Amino acid sequence: MSPKLTICIPSFNRGNAALNQVLYTLPLIQSDWEILVLDNCSSINLEGYHQIELLTKSEPRVRYIRHRENVGFAKNLLSCFTLANTPYIQINSDEDFSNPRGVRDAVATLAEFPQVGLIRGSIEAIAGMRPRNSASYPDQFLDAGRSALSEFSLTTNYLSGIIYNKNLLESLGVVRNFAVGVESNDTMIAVYPHMYLDILISALCKVITSSETVCFEGEEASYTPDIQSTAAAFPYTFSGRLEQIIGFRDAFRKVCGPDGLSDLSLLIHLYLRLVQKYCSLFRIDGFLYTARGLGLGPLQESLRHFLIAASEIDEFVPVRNMVHEMVQERFEICLPPKA
Repeated sequence: MSPKLTICIPSFNRGNAALNQVLYTLPLIQSDWEILVLDNCSSINLEGYHQIELLTKSEPRVRYIRHRENVGFAKNLLSCFTLANTPYIQINSDEDFSNPRGVRDAVATLAEFPQVGLIRGSIEAIAGMRPRNSASYPDQFLDAGRSALSEFSLTTNYLSGIIYNKNLLESLGVVRNFAVGVESNDTMIAVYPHMYLDILISALCKVITSSETVCFEGEEASYTPDIQSTAAAFPYTFSGRLEQIIGFRDAFRKVCGPDGLSDLSLLIHLYLRLVQKYCSLFRIDGFLYTARGLGLGPLQESLRHFLIAASEIDEFVPVRNMVHEMVQERFEICLPPKA
C-alpha cells in the first residue's frame, strides 16, 4: 500500500521534543501514514534524535533524516515537500502533537476537493497545558485569489496544523516558486517561510479553514535563554520587523501584480492589513525594545514614516495620496498617541 500522508516534523536542537511527538503519534496513525523527522544538523539534545533513528529500524512508518549542515529554518521547511513521498503532508513544530483523527478528516476532504491547496485546522492545547497559540478557525471554503489572500494569509504566524495537498502544489509550480523564494535570502522568507508559502498557495488554490482540531500545542520551548537574548534576536528587533514589512509587501506584489492577479485594490487591501499587523507587533514587542534601552516614541514615529515610505511602489502611483491617507489612518487606529 502506497503511503498517503506524511506528518513532517522539522526540528533543531530539540530531540526530546521530536521524540515525544513521534511516540505520541505513532500508535494513532494508520498503516499508510508516515512520520518524517528532519533534523537540521542539531548540536545539542541529541539523545532524542538517536532514539528516533533507532526506532526507524523496527518501524517502517518512521523516517529520520539529518541534514549534513544547518540549512536554516526555511530550507528545512522546504525539505518537507521535497523529501516526503506522499500526496498529502502535515507540518508540525517539534513541540506540538498531531491529532490524527482531525487530520484523517482533512485528508478525506482534500481527496474529495482536489483543487484545494491546503486545510488550516484548529489547534488546542494538549491536556494539562496552558493555551498560548491555540486557535479555533471558522469552517469556510475560500476561492483562490482575492478570497483566500484576504481572509487566510497573515491570519497567524503559527507553523503547526496545516495539511497540504503536495501533489497539487507541485503541479501548479507552487513548490518550485517557494524554493526560489527560499534561495533568495529574503529576510522575511527566512523567518516566516510558512507564511510566504501561504501567500503563494492562496493566490492559486482554494483554501479551507476548519473548526476541527488537527493539532495540539505542547510545552513551549524557546531558542533564546532570556529576555535580553530575545530582544537582541534579529527577527524581533525593530530593524528586523522593518525588513519583514518589505518582504511581505513584495510577496503580495508578486501575486497581485501584472504577472499575477493584476488586482490593485487587493494589493492595497493586503498592504493595509500588513500595516495593521506590524503596528500590533510594535506594541507587543515594546517590552523587548525597552529591554534594549530604545525609546518607543522615536521608534513609533520611525515606524509611521517607514510604513508610508514602504507604500512608494509603482503600483500605487495612480492612488498614492489615497494610500498614504489610509496608512496614516490605520496607523493612528492601531497605535496609542505618542507620549
